[in-house]
Amino acid sequence: MESHEILLQAVVLLAALLQAATGIGFGVIAGPVILLVINDGAAIQVSIVLSFLIAAVLSPSLRGSVDRAALKMFLVGSALGLPLGIVVFLNIGIDLLKLLAGLAVLFMAAAVAGLFGRAKAQRATPGPDFGVGILSGVMCTSLAMPGPVPAAWMSARSLPKATIRATTLALFVFSYVAAFAFQAGLAGVAKETWWLTASLVPATLIGVFLGRLAVNWISEIAFRRLITVILGATAVTLLASVI
Repeated sequence: MESHEILLQAVVLLAALLQAATGIGFGVIAGPVILLVINDGAAIQVSIVLSFLIAAVLSPSLRGSVDRAALKMFLVGSALGLPLGIVVFLNIGIDLLKLLAGLAVLFMAAAVAGLFGRAKAQRATPGPDFGVGILSGVMCTSLAMPGPVPAAWMSARSLPKATIRATTLALFVFSYVAAFAFQAGLAGVAKETWWLTASLVPATLIGVFLGRLAVNWISEIAFRRLITVILGATAVTLLASVI
């Protein structure tokens, strides 16, 4: 195994661990490295399939912690946002899209960090939740990053980590299936993409196992800080790619 392949396996394992522990993080960590290694748009497809695998493995055991009211509105919003993301992607420059998404995620990171004040725990709010779902869907089909906005929104509402993690992963089960369908329909899926994805499945599953252990050791405060760091990294990655 060559050095870049070892690096890719290690990064995927770490990203899967982080996503299993927090609900987000795989795309921003593993996505750029996968793109660097294969240097092809198929990197998005690999990231989508592996992210779906993580969500599919974890979601059944977490369904009791899901905020069902919020998830319902996220799903309704995503149903509109997913095709809208394709339209936006095809009609505006990718750099402008990354810039707008980066600024949105940076704003949400500031909200989670409490720079605008800390909100008390709130019940699901259909209007804002619907809007969050739309933005999540747009970012899913255009950037393969549906998680930062809903995770940030729920964290800013001071929901517990178990709820944020479970609801975000449940959303992914729908989002990534739809996103992959769009990808396959528009671009097709090469045989090499399936082989690379299959080669990364063991590292992904090991990361999921370690992430399930790690989540028990992460306090609510540490979880919120970790979410803030992931959101900040996502924003920096998006904005830096534009520059």
